Amino acid sequence: MKIVKNDYPFKVIIEDKKSKKTGKEYQSISLAFTEKNINATCDADKYKTTYINFFDECDLLKLSSVAENAYQALKAEREKIRQEMKKLTTGTVKPDLPKTDANESFIDEDIGF
Repeated sequence: MKIVKNDYPFKVIIEDKKSKKTGKEYQSISLAFTEKNINATCDADKYKTTYINFFDECDLLKLSSVAENAYQALKAEREKIRQEMKKLTTGTVKPDLPKTDANESFIDEDIGF
């Protein structure tokens, strides 16, 4: 059996193999990441592929889950920042500005020069 799923720059390859030394059959699972080499001088060096090998199919689920959770956390953080910026620009929440007299200049004591 051989399964190949490709979505550039990623590729997952699952295949049944036989050990050359012991003759035992096993399942190989590989995650490939291909990147373009902009400094390549020939077609053979145009792309570089890095492989991560797994031997347990559950590792694919773990990788998928970690990637999905990271993506969802990123989207939530960006939405939180967007909502905070929206509140600031609409005037519903005013930023904490230092209170000074109109004739007095503001000096930020927190900046250590």
